[in-house]
Amino acid sequence: MNYDDEIQSVLNNKNTRDVEMAREYCDEHEAHYQEDTCEPRWCENGDLDIYLVKIHDSVKAKKEFVKKRNKKMKHKPKQYQRR
Repeated sequence: MNYDDEIQSVLNNKNTRDVEMAREYCDEHEAHYQEDTCEPRWCENGDLDIYLVKIHDSVKAKKEFVKKRNKKMKHKPKQYQRR
């Protein structure tokens, strides 16, 4: 699959690259918005439904949530620099 096909197709959780792209998008979103967390939500057929963004009360509350989520999903987020 080339890059143009990747852009135009719907992300599907059966494709490992699509799952990585969805998670990278959420990691980048979380890096830019200090009190937000982001989770991709998938339909029953595997297509990406929505990115669920949750705004936490504080940065501390977000960090606690992220720590639990990453441990449960065995995910290590990429480090993005804020601009």
